[in-house]
Amino acid sequence: MRSVLVASSAMLLPLTAEARETSFFAEVAVSSSLIDRGEHLALEVVEASFGAETSFRGATLYGSVYRILPFGEEQAEFDDEMDYSLGVAWDGAGYSADVSANQLTYPGEASEASLELAGSVTLDLAYAPTLAGFYDADLEDWGLEVSGGPEWAISDWTLYAIGRAGFVRLGDGSASRSYGGVEVGAARAISQAATLGVYVRGEAADEDSFVRKTKGGIVTDFGNTGFAAGIVLSLAN
Repeated sequence: MRSVLVASSAMLLPLTAEARETSFFAEVAVSSSLIDRGEHLALEVVEASFGAETSFRGATLYGSVYRILPFGEEQAEFDDEMDYSLGVAWDGAGYSADVSANQLTYPGEASEASLELAGSVTLDLAYAPTLAGFYDADLEDWGLEVSGGPEWAISDWTLYAIGRAGFVRLGDGSASRSYGGVEVGAARAISQAATLGVYVRGEAADEDSFVRKTKGGIVTDFGNTGFAAGIVLSLAN
């Protein structure tokens, strides 16, 4: 599952979710663009995710469905995407971990479906340093990313900053890329079950992987920097 929801969920959901054996969650984000692993996946996009999780022998098992819906004048340049995920998360001595299998599909598009395996480990240290990786079993793409940053509580708001750096190796032999960037945001609970968040994110890569101009349904110019801003509504029950 690839989205701003992944980056923000770790902060947003604990503000509202209560400890219970089985729970349900949903998130919707609207943003100026979708940046993932040093590239644009869409400009002007709605993301939606919903799923369920349950406790089992000290771990959390979860399943979710995630949808990317580009809109606006640039919609034709980007694929609609629907991902199906199954995963498990657990806490250990000084760390937390998450592994998942994600079937990436593209309804109505020419892109082929693929199975992505992903995992992350977060250390229980200042700034929550995290190492995340993925491997696409069909396309043979793979990559690693390190991230981390502080949080602050100000009145009813939780503010955060995340720095990230990583690289992606592509299985089709095309140019690989390294990237880095910063995201800052804020969130607050608006009810017992809902949290509202806002964020801005900037990223740079050593390849021209960010869209600069489009015309007639075709990307006409790429650059090596990208920017995104958005709003996220997170629900947990």
